[in-house]
Amino acid sequence: MIATIRNAINMATTDISIISNNLANSNSTGFKKSEGNFLHSYAEQTSRPGLNIGFGVVYEEPRRQDHRQGAMRVTNNSLDVAVNGGGMFMTYNPKDDTTAYTRDGSFLLDTSGNLITTDGRRVLNRQFEAIVIPPTKIDSFGKDTLVNTIKIRENGRIQITYGDGTINQIGEFGLARFANHAGLKPAGGGFFKDTAKSGPPIVGVPVQNNFGQLVQGHLEASNTDVTDELSKLMRAQQAFSGSSRLLQAAADVTKRLIG
Repeated sequence: MIATIRNAINMATTDISIISNNLANSNSTGFKKSEGNFLHSYAEQTSRPGLNIGFGVVYEEPRRQDHRQGAMRVTNNSLDVAVNGGGMFMTYNPKDDTTAYTRDGSFLLDTSGNLITTDGRRVLNRQFEAIVIPPTKIDSFGKDTLVNTIKIRENGRIQITYGDGTINQIGEFGLARFANHAGLKPAGGGFFKDTAKSGPPIVGVPVQNNFGQLVQGHLEASNTDVTDELSKLMRAQQAFSGSSRLLQAAADVTKRLIG
């Protein structure tokens, strides 16, 4: 009895932790909510044929990610990009030589013109090369002229216009999708890494081969439904409270029997 109740308490605690994380990130750009994956556990068969004694539930790792599309939020920032449809941005961290994937398209330019994420990861094209937007160019008079406008088309191609009116095409975004997005491993900060369950990345460009289109000046909001999460939180808290009372009652009975 106590083992079953203990499992129920552990399940409720884990569920509360997952839901709390979803609520805490309800305003995080590109965040994908998580769901617990719980399984029933049973003992060996008893002396009565066909009868199993349940031990409650257990939590199965890893938690499942919900990769449904979030709402589009207008920012009017030329380096903010959202994916409308399938696909994730590919990023590379030179500090630890790792590649990660995200739906957070709030990008910046570093001093060398590399397109980077807010934590310094480099954004990649379909060849897994860093996207570079030269911040200046030499004009016809031998002087530096700065970037005036940056246009990112829905097919991922990047067009920049300099102060002297020169227009350059400097590459395109790459996107990745997976056979099983739910199998991706969360890496923190809205980033994911591929696993054996997710399969290797299928790389392409926006619009083509079932990849979504890019929307400049927008960001994808979290797909967390706050109302739904609060309902789940109340159920999990009630389950925790009920299990705690059962555990206290079982402990009292055990004390009386021993005493």
